[in-house]
Amino acid sequence: MTEPAKPGVLDRLRARYGWFDHVMRAQERYQDSKGDFYAAGITYFTVFAIFPMLMVGFAIAGFILANQPDLLTQIEDKIKSAVSGDFAQQLVQLMESAIDSRTSVGIIGLATAAWAGLGWMANLREALSQMWGLMRHDPPGFVRTKLSDLLAIVGLFAAIVVTIAMTALGSSDLMKHVLEWLGLQDVPGVDLALRAASLVVSILISWLLFI
Repeated sequence: MTEPAKPGVLDRLRARYGWFDHVMRAQERYQDSKGDFYAAGITYFTVFAIFPMLMVGFAIAGFILANQPDLLTQIEDKIKSAVSGDFAQQLVQLMESAIDSRTSVGIIGLATAAWAGLGWMANLREALSQMWGLMRHDPPGFVRTKLSDLLAIVGLFAAIVVTIAMTALGSSDLMKHVLEWLGLQDVPGVDLALRAASLVVSILISWLLFI
């Protein structure tokens, strides 16, 4: 009769330490749910979205410079003073060409960013469904699914903007200007109350982003 195999080092550690067994079970659940596959998809669309967002940023800068000729002239003068020769003129012409094509660049950037964002949200939705073991139902349809993902992206960015705004509101200088604008700078304790409220709202929104 053969002797039963002795438990390995990991088996002994898991039997001895509950926290270590919990970590190992979490890692096994992650692998069984194809966590690496979904993480790679989310990372791909995250990196891919950087370039169209840069295009949108350049388009916005183009609209600003097109309406601010004095600022555009200052930038061109700085380029010419920093770079000599024909290369400076080429840079100026390149910048002017980018400003002239700001509309098309912005549209292409927005469309590409929307496509990347929908892919990112689809991977995130599938990953969370897989990790939490949610039952899969018949898909509601391509258009309806994409509209739902688009609304989720808009809500996500709105929540992020509100979180950043509430965090910035907690700064002393900005809070002072807000209180002066509201005419409440002389009310005792209102400064502390608003800072506490901004902190609570910021934490609440950050928590809602991940539930």
